[in-house]
Amino acid sequence: MQTMEEYLKQLKAAFAEEDIEDFNELKEDLLEQLYICLEEGQTEAEVVSRLASPEEMAADYYADLSLDAAINAKTSVVPREEIKDVFIQTQKKRMQKLVKTVFKVVKPLVLLLLLSVFAFFLMYIIKELKEERNIAAIPTILCLLLLPIILQLVKEWVVEKRQWINGLSVGLVLLGAAMSLFFSATDRLMYAGRKYYKEISLSTDKHAAFSFDSDADVEITTVEVSSAEKPSLMIKGRFKESDIKKIENGSYEDKVDLTLDEENIFDIFTRTGRSEVIFFIPKGTILDDFHLGLSRGDLRLLDIQTKNFDLDLISGDVYAKNIIADEGNINSDYGDVIIEESAINLKVKSNSGKTVITGMLGDLEIEGNKSLSILKFLRSDNVVLNNHSGRMILEDAEAKKLTATATDGQIIVKRTKGDLSMANKTGKIVSEENQGTLELKNGSGPTIAIQESKVNATVLSQSGFIKWLQDPELAIKITANTETGELRNDFLNVADNEKYKIDVQSKTGDVKILKKVE
Repeated sequence: MQTMEEYLKQLKAAFAEEDIEDFNELKEDLLEQLYICLEEGQTEAEVVSRLASPEEMAADYYADLSLDAAINAKTSVVPREEIKDVFIQTQKKRMQKLVKTVFKVVKPLVLLLLLSVFAFFLMYIIKELKEERNIAAIPTILCLLLLPIILQLVKEWVVEKRQWINGLSVGLVLLGAAMSLFFSATDRLMYAGRKYYKEISLSTDKHAAFSFDSDADVEITTVEVSSAEKPSLMIKGRFKESDIKKIENGSYEDKVDLTLDEENIFDIFTRTGRSEVIFFIPKGTILDDFHLGLSRGDLRLLDIQTKNFDLDLISGDVYAKNIIADEGNINSDYGDVIIEESAINLKVKSNSGKTVITGMLGDLEIEGNKSLSILKFLRSDNVVLNNHSGRMILEDAEAKKLTATATDGQIIVKRTKGDLSMANKTGKIVSEENQGTLELKNGSGPTIAIQESKVNATVLSQSGFIKWLQDPELAIKITANTETGELRNDFLNVADNEKYKIDVQSKTGDVKILKKVE
C-alpha cells in the first residue's frame, strides 16, 4: 500500500456505519501526522508503511470500545470528581468539533472574500500603471500582505510544497513592510498627481460658453478683461496624468467643457490637493452658458453676462456680484451663498448654509432645509421662499407677489411692498412695516405684526399667540376673534374703512390687538 488515500479507504470499510464520526476524527489525526512527516522530508509511502494495517487499527478501536463498556458496566459507583472530569472532557470535545465545523463552513467564504479584495487591488494597480504611470503604493502593499494569508488558507490542499509556501509567505510580508516604510519615508503613499499649468483660449467669442466640473477642491475666480481679448481659462495645480491628457487633447473653439478629478472607486488613494481656475471674460461678452459643478471649492464670480448661470456645489462658499443672466440655478449643500447687485431670475437650493442676496433684480425662488436666508433690496415680480427649520429674513424689498412657507422655522418680513403671503406650521412669523396686502397663517407658533401704514390683512392661527401692533394715528377697524383664548382689541370701535380691512382669527390661542406706542 503506497498512498494514504488507499489506506483510509480500507480503514473506513472496517468501521461500522454508526461509528463514521469516530473514523473521521481518526482520519484527521492521520492526515495531520502525514503532513508533519512530509515537512520533515519523509515520503508518503514511508509514513503509511509504519502504520498498523487497517484491520488491526479498526480491531484496536473496537477492543477499546468494548473495554470501556465493560468497565462502565462493572462500576456501580463513580466518584463525583471522575464524573466532573468526564463531563468537562466531553464538553471540550464537543466544542472542538463545533469550532472545526464552523471553520470548515466559514473558511471558503473568507477565502472568497480575500480573493475578491485581492483582485480589486490588483486591478487598481494595473489601471494606475496604465493610465497614470504611477505605482499605486497602498494597493501594492495590501496585495503583498493579503497574498500570504490566502496562501496559508490553501496550504492544506497542497501536500508536497507546504514548506515552500511558508517561506514565500514570510518573504511577501517582509517585502510589503519594506515598501510601506519606503513610500512613507518618501511621502508617496497617496498618489498626488503632477504639478501642471495651462492657459486655454477660445478661438472665437461667438456663442462662447464655459462648463467646468470637478470632485477635487477648487478655487475659482472670474476676471473681466479687455473686450479685445478672447474668452480664456487658466488652470493651475496638481492633476492626474489622465486629466492632463484630457486637457491637452480637448477642443476649444467656442466652449470649454472639462470634467477633472472625477471620483471613482479607483481614486480611493488619490489626493491631488486644491487647484485654481481663473476665467477671463472680455467686457461686454454674453456667454451662452456658465456652468460649475464642484464637490468642494470656493467661488468668487464677478461681472458675468450669460444666458444661463448654473452652480452646483456640495461644500464651499459662493460670492457673486454683478451677474446678469436670463436664468440662474444654484445648488449648495454645505456653504454660504452671497449674491450682490445682480439681475437674474434665480433659483437657490440650500441644505444648511447661509444665503444672502442683496440688490437683486428678477424673480427669486429659495428652497432650504436648515439654512438662513437674508434678502435685502429685491425688485421682483415673484418671490417664493420655502424653508423647513431655518430662518428667512426679507427686508426693504418690492415684490408683486411673495410666498414664504416654513415648517418650524422663522419668517421675518420687514418694510416690503407687495402681495405678501406667509405660512408656518409651528414656527414664528414676524411682519413689520409692510405695505400692500398681508396673509399670515400659523399653526401653533407666535404671529407678530407691527404696522404704521394701513394694509389689508388676514391673520389665521390654530393655537398660536397673535399680537398686532397698529399706529393709532392711522387707525383702522380690526376684526378679531378667538374661540377659547384671551382677546384684547384696542381698535374694535374704529369706524369701517371701505379700502382697508384687517381680520384676525384664532381657534384656541390668545389674540392681542394693541396700539403701537413709541
